[in-house]
Amino acid sequence: MVFKPKKDWFFPVVLLFVGVIYSAVAVYVLIEEEDHSSIYGLGLVFFFLMLLFLVIQKTTSYRIDSENKLICKMLFLKKIISISEIKSIEDSNGLYVGWKMNTSWKCLVVKYNKYDELLISPAEEFEFIQALLKLNPLINVKSTP
Repeated sequence: MVFKPKKDWFFPVVLLFVGVIYSAVAVYVLIEEEDHSSIYGLGLVFFFLMLLFLVIQKTTSYRIDSENKLICKMLFLKKIISISEIKSIEDSNGLYVGWKMNTSWKCLVVKYNKYDELLISPAEEFEFIQALLKLNPLINVKSTP
């Protein structure tokens, strides 16, 4: 069973913020510099940044396989967690340090093993949690819908 990632305002706002900064630098270069060739470099870097954000959103997925493993993928990164090792799932508070494989601001923190955590953002959170609970009813779910 494959779950797609949630998409919200987070990536577009980050791109807008970076775009405003790049635009300010481009205006500064146009006004202060005689050689405008560095604007092409700024545009190229911004294009690749937009492409990276798009690829991150397209390649992120969360899959529960037939061997009771949760497989989280993002770009070339892959994290495999045995569902039997998952201790709890809870809403994130927005300030999180650790493994992140999310595409949204509102995410879930999956706690497994003794101290390991992973931040994910499946689009269908309720269905995702129910699928995990079918395989491991001992998972402690905290404040999720």
